[in-house]
Amino acid sequence: MPGKTIVVACDGSGDYTSLQQAVDAVPEIEGPVSIFLRAGKYREKAVIHRNHIHLIGEERDRTVLSWNGCAKDQYEDGTERGTFLSSTLMVTGSNVTVENLTVMNDVGDGREVGQAVAVYAAGDRGIWRNCSLIAHQDTLFCGPIRLPNVKEDIRDRAGCAEAVYRVEDGPLTCSRQYFENCLIRGDVDFIFGPYRCWFEQCTLFMNKRGGWYTAANTNQDQPFGFVFRRCRLTGECEPGKAYLGRPWRKYCRTVFLECDMDEHVAPEGFSDWDEERKISERCGEWRTTGRRADQRLRHPAQKRMTDQEAEKITVENVLRGEDGWDPVDRQETAVIR
Repeated sequence: MPGKTIVVACDGSGDYTSLQQAVDAVPEIEGPVSIFLRAGKYREKAVIHRNHIHLIGEERDRTVLSWNGCAKDQYEDGTERGTFLSSTLMVTGSNVTVENLTVMNDVGDGREVGQAVAVYAAGDRGIWRNCSLIAHQDTLFCGPIRLPNVKEDIRDRAGCAEAVYRVEDGPLTCSRQYFENCLIRGDVDFIFGPYRCWFEQCTLFMNKRGGWYTAANTNQDQPFGFVFRRCRLTGECEPGKAYLGRPWRKYCRTVFLECDMDEHVAPEGFSDWDEERKISERCGEWRTTGRRADQRLRHPAQKRMTDQEAEKITVENVLRGEDGWDPVDRQETAVIR
């Protein structure tokens, strides 16, 4: 990526010692900027609210951003802050690329602390490469800023992200996120939201608690939601305790293409949420491999896609939009000092 480079280092050898300091230092009208995080443990809650930021960690497993926010954190009046204020890293800018970085929410098991988000991807045209996103319940949310509390909390860091009063309703949205070669680890509903997202050659790892890899709340009029292609689904829960997903909204759209699924995945694949939110043909699989490739015990309503149907689900069709965005061909090179 052309433009200037800002270096962040815990030991003070860079321009700043925290990610948020570096982001806040970028002027609003600045062109493309690279932020290079030297290896280290950054204990902070951060918001990337500027557009055209390229965040690069020195080495994925040794460059760690962590925080311990959770849904049960309280305001001064004793009310709970909720899921959408718990994230370690929130991105509200557009055209933000993150790579070679581990983002963790290490507050602990959701049975004790509730939901705890590692990454809140609220912007448009986001790219995540070679990242580890690690938490327990609700690791990765891809969706708009929630009004009023989230916007009030981040204030001037709201960026240009979409904003709605109820993200639970799965609003019709134009925003997109692309993930490649990432490890995403969690348990209950740990990849969720209404955005159009493509996951290429990622590893989805279910924690010991088990649960659902996904909980999409796609709008009824949105043709695509979450697409996983050539991903590996595994975990440490009991065999059969990791479901492909359940519908946070009844029109959820989630498909798995050429994915490898081991014995941790439930033979049923997807599952209903309740009597109102049931699996439909908007959820499905194509050319699954591994120990759970057998489709005979799958949820009866989920789609068994044909070759012709699967061929229409391409990264171009899912993410291109009206602006012709192509994250696969968007190659960026940062100049590191």
